This record gives sequence, C-alpha cells and structure tokens, in this order.
Amino acid sequence: MDRTELDYLFTKLMHGDEDAFEKIYKETKRGVFSFVYSICNDYYTAEEMMQETYIRIRSAINTYKPGGNALAWMFTIAKNLTLNEIAKRKREIPTDLEDPALGYQASYTMPEEEEEGLLVSLVKKILNPDEQQIVMLHVVSGFKHREIAEMMHKPLGTVLWAYNNALSKLKKAYEKEIGDEK
Repeated sequence: MDRTELDYLFTKLMHGDEDAFEKIYKETKRGVFSFVYSICNDYYTAEEMMQETYIRIRSAINTYKPGGNALAWMFTIAKNLTLNEIAKRKREIPTDLEDPALGYQASYTMPEEEEEGLLVSLVKKILNPDEQQIVMLHVVSGFKHREIAEMMHKPLGTVLWAYNNALSKLKKAYEKEIGDEK
C-alpha cells in the first residue's frame, strides 16, 4: 500500500468509514508488529502494543492531518506506546509465581510454533536496536529501505549502510553457529 492510499484510508476513517479501518489494519498489521517487536524484543508485548496502537489510532484519528505521512504517524504512535510500556514494566516489582504460599505455580511455556529460531535469536543477540528494527522491517514486513528511513527519521544512506552491516554480522554469526554444531 502506498503513501497516498494509506492517507486516503485515514481520511475515510476520520469520517467514520469502518471498512477503511479494516483495510488499514489488514495492510499494516505485519509491519506494525515487526516494528514494535524490534523495539521490545518480546512476542507477547509486541502483540499487545500492536493492538494498543490500533486502539489509539481509532481514538486519536481526529488529530491526524490529511495529506501527511500516515505511516509515520502510525509508527510514531506504536513507538511511543511501546517505549512507555517498557518504562512502566521497568518500574514494576516482579512477584514470585513459584511461591507455594501464594497457592499456585507458574507452568506456562512458550508453544513450540512460537519459539524463536536461530536467525531471530541471532538478530537479538548480535545486532544493535537500530539494526534490529531495520532488518525486521525490511525482511519480515517487506518495507522498502526508503520507507524505513522515513519511519526512523534517518537518511536513506544510513539505513542502507546499517542494513548491509547487519547482514554481514548475521552471516558471520550464522556461519559460526552452524560450524559449532557440526
């Protein structure tokens, strides 16, 4: 979906068109999820923040300025919500779910289909946050480097350099991991 079409859908949503919201969601959910995931590195937090992003878009749609960059507006909302959630969670005091005095035990394990693969774990371990965002947005979400540069407010050359640098790092780490397994 190009910039003009997304702006048109946001304008229709401002006027109460529910079909426009559905189209916006279908076309952007993968990109929003990948972007948020690249910030928080937690699948469940990313899901939650993605949904919060769409709730906020609906409630704040009247603040959108038609003719603007709808994707950048949406990603700014997603980024701010995610950073606020991370800060909030840092202030929380964890409880011990294994404490028998509480009368229950934690038994949750991540389903097998949601376990991280080698490549995703390497992305988290090897790359800095900007590189993680760029790789996830390009590889997983299919955004063009130019679009990523706009979203991240960085020059296109910087995004391209970071992407190529990240791929080089990942290739070396992947070859080392595969070599260690043999």
